[in-house]
Amino acid sequence: MLSVLFLYVSRRPDISEGLKKLRCRSLIFVGEDSCFHSEAVHMATKLDRRFSALVEVQACGSLVTEEQPNAMLIPLEYFLMGFGFYRQSQMSVSPRSPLSPSCISPELLSPESMGLKLKPIKTRISLEV
Repeated sequence: MLSVLFLYVSRRPDISEGLKKLRCRSLIFVGEDSCFHSEAVHMATKLDRRFSALVEVQACGSLVTEEQPNAMLIPLEYFLMGFGFYRQSQMSVSPRSPLSPSCISPELLSPESMGLKLKPIKTRISLEV
């Protein structure tokens, strides 16, 4: 089975050279202890730096969202600022967290505006006796 998997992986085309042509904004998170660290660094070097960023999370493996979720907040906030999902705080006298509700653009709070269609979840069950 391992030889079949190796054969499949070795036949996949290398897309890394085409990454320079990619013009969508990309944010790559990788843990410093991840088994995919070298691949993430390789991909980041191939991407155009004007459109991409690599975030290496310390003391973390491959599951950044599970192991160090707070490490993602500030880089993700700056990434979203690039799309205009940010507005200045009304209170300029005291520094506020950019993650506070008054600073989050309303567009982020509406799944419909981002093209998501949410289905309601059935939360009650009827018990027949």
